[in-house]
Amino acid sequence: MQIHRIGKILLPCIGLLLVMAAKAGAQGLVWSKGGELPVKEGLGHAAAGASNGVLLIAGGSNFDRPIREGGQKVVYDRIYIAKDGNTAEWQEAGRLPAPVANAAVVNLGSGLLVMGGTDGKTASDRMYLLYFKPSSGKVEIDTTFPRLPLPLVAPAAVNIGNHIYMAGGQRENNVPQHGFWRLDLSAGSDRVWEALPAWPGSGCFGAALAVQSNGERECIYLFGGKGPAGYLKDAFSYDVRHNRWKTIAALPGAAFYSAVAPLGQTHIMLFSGSDGHEADKAIDMGDSYHMSREVRAYHTITDTWTVFSTMPAGVAGAALVQWNNRLLLAGGELRPGVRTSGIQVATLQTIHPKSQFGWIDYTTLLFYLLGLGLMSFYFSRRKQNAGDYLLGSKNIPYWAAGISIMATQVSAIGFMSIPAKAYAVNWAYFAGVFTWFVAVPIVTRAYIPFIRKLNVASAYHYLEVRFNAGARLFAGSVFVLFQLARMGLVLYLPSLALAAVTPLDTVTCILIMGVLSTVYTVVGGIEAVIWIEVAQAILLLGGGIVCIILAIAGLKGGLSDFFVQGMADHKFSLGEMNWDFTSSTLIVILIGNIFIRLGNLTSDQAVVQRYMTTSDLRQAKRSVWTDVAVSIPWALVVYGLGTALYLYYKQHPDQLNPAIAADGILPMFIGQRAPAGLSGLIIAAIFAASMSTLEGSIHSVATIFTTDFYGRYKKNMTQQQAGNVAKIATVVLGSFATGLSLVLVFMDVNSILDVFQEVTGLFIGASTALFMLGIFTTRTNATGALIGAVSSGLILYLVKTMTPLSFWLYSAIGFLSCYVIGYLSSLVFPGRKALEGLTFYSINQLKEK
Repeated sequence: MQIHRIGKILLPCIGLLLVMAAKAGAQGLVWSKGGELPVKEGLGHAAAGASNGVLLIAGGSNFDRPIREGGQKVVYDRIYIAKDGNTAEWQEAGRLPAPVANAAVVNLGSGLLVMGGTDGKTASDRMYLLYFKPSSGKVEIDTTFPRLPLPLVAPAAVNIGNHIYMAGGQRENNVPQHGFWRLDLSAGSDRVWEALPAWPGSGCFGAALAVQSNGERECIYLFGGKGPAGYLKDAFSYDVRHNRWKTIAALPGAAFYSAVAPLGQTHIMLFSGSDGHEADKAIDMGDSYHMSREVRAYHTITDTWTVFSTMPAGVAGAALVQWNNRLLLAGGELRPGVRTSGIQVATLQTIHPKSQFGWIDYTTLLFYLLGLGLMSFYFSRRKQNAGDYLLGSKNIPYWAAGISIMATQVSAIGFMSIPAKAYAVNWAYFAGVFTWFVAVPIVTRAYIPFIRKLNVASAYHYLEVRFNAGARLFAGSVFVLFQLARMGLVLYLPSLALAAVTPLDTVTCILIMGVLSTVYTVVGGIEAVIWIEVAQAILLLGGGIVCIILAIAGLKGGLSDFFVQGMADHKFSLGEMNWDFTSSTLIVILIGNIFIRLGNLTSDQAVVQRYMTTSDLRQAKRSVWTDVAVSIPWALVVYGLGTALYLYYKQHPDQLNPAIAADGILPMFIGQRAPAGLSGLIIAAIFAASMSTLEGSIHSVATIFTTDFYGRYKKNMTQQQAGNVAKIATVVLGSFATGLSLVLVFMDVNSILDVFQEVTGLFIGASTALFMLGIFTTRTNATGALIGAVSSGLILYLVKTMTPLSFWLYSAIGFLSCYVIGYLSSLVFPGRKALEGLTFYSINQLKEK
């Protein structure tokens, strides 16, 4: 029996959830000792990093005896390497051009770029690359770099792409510099430092400079240092794209010579350093004086600081190295004139429970998944032939079809990534809601009648009738490629959700969800998919409302904070209103959404298949307007939820987990705040959302394969054979989706929503244009249409690889290029066929079947 096969798959998955249920944990830094530096007196302000598989440390300084006894600073020129960071067995591997300490160091992957510094007497303006050469066992030095704009001690530097950015430093006269420069490494012999606008604060040296995402794009962050007025708490961010600085939340305490590193997607860690406490008494205090041991975490989205960890020993001027998923803080200054040779090692590990997700929640989740399986079994008993499996019995109510259309487009991408985007940025993407009223009238008046009258399982059948088989196969292939890319994304996201709040890792979640989705689809057919989507849409909307209530209830000022603080932080903004086509401005989003929306409703088989399951043309049109009616309140809920999450974590930054990706912010919140039982139900909603969308994608691609590809070349195929082919295709597609999502686990993706929109834009434009050429023109022929489609693909490839245009414009470019080139090509190349009943101008000549 079918139910027996469901049980054989579902029960092991349930068992795995139960076995793993007691092992949840969150992330924190665990400290250990990692060996000693090769200089027993210790080193501070050395250059250190990884190069070609070895740990490299060069230069640095210490004192020949205590300062109170007249000790003098000694600066080194030796280079050491260690092939094992655990044992730190050092060997000398070369000499620097001159002794150096307090230089800016940037790891370029192949080696360390050393800039400026001092030999103990004068400031340096030299710049060179240190890299380990395995064949010689030595460290080579590339000196073919330009001089710094001026000699500088203790500047700070980072790299973004091919550009080096450098800030601050001091001259021999100990005057802190207020300069900010950029060097383009790709310019070859023409490389020259370019002066950029400086930050709004004072000049400084010994500051921390880091690169991290602000939730939308990478920015540069400048923290602390020492200026004319002493130790600094100042903090600033620099937007590389717009070439402008912004003052951000000040540090809780001064940070001078603090090691710095980004952690996760939106956190920056400052390790120890000098905060200036009792600095005038430090020498007299001797061994009783200690540097701050705090590891402070800055969150770039909420603009907040927390104390994330405590180091074993406080140090200033330690060299930080990222080595095999660990952070090594080598050496540093324990107190004035005293260096350490110790290496402190930090590892990000699970150290305490990460949520309150308990047995009630697991029970709720498991019963929900079991309910979906039973629903699939119920509809499997009602299927009679391949037509029913692909289109149902054509008696789905318009409101159910409409809700299903919304649900299949939403998935976990809507329930997780849209709130995550609003949380990270603002309501800019909400502008797409307005484009419903541009696209839907066109679709209901001029497109749906064609598809209904043709009465076929595949939307692309119209393209063959209007043009030829080549047009049908091209559009079908584009849809298949798009859905293959999409399926991996919609399976990956819910796996993030469960991994964030339960003991299951992401890989295990993907395997469970991939198997269950494939089984449900094979068993239940399109009717089961639609009714499952109706159930999950209701649950998602309710879950979103509950999450908003929970987040607002956690604010100190409640609903007042939601609106007042949200407005103050511009979280309700619809984005910038300008003609910058390289970023997600309001105009760009509106343009892009018009063509994406039009494409989804006309050339997305997963959508078309749903309004084809209604009883007649009127019901099909009403289903699309139902989609609009439920999508608008849904958008208000998910964008409002994103704002509520932002405000909640702005007031509770200590609850943020740096290891959680930006798209995992909602499931993390659910695990922290939702009461027992409700947490499981909301997580079940996330799973159901992605599973039903995955099922819809698998089913629609299986339909296209069966009708547009296999069915064309397998003549006289029976209904039973067609049904079997569709089921086999479903299993293969489910396996592919599972494998692709596993690949995503090992990629660093800041926003799944942006990736999804980019994939959509690349694939959907040309297919939409083919339908519009067929419906709204009479002179376009098959040859011209195919020329337009192929040309559109080439143009999009060039646009993506050679221009900075926003991904939102890909669908518009794909559509317009295919439409214009296709029409003009048809005027040049002959090829006419009868058009009765196949265009907008002769629609009434074809009766609905």
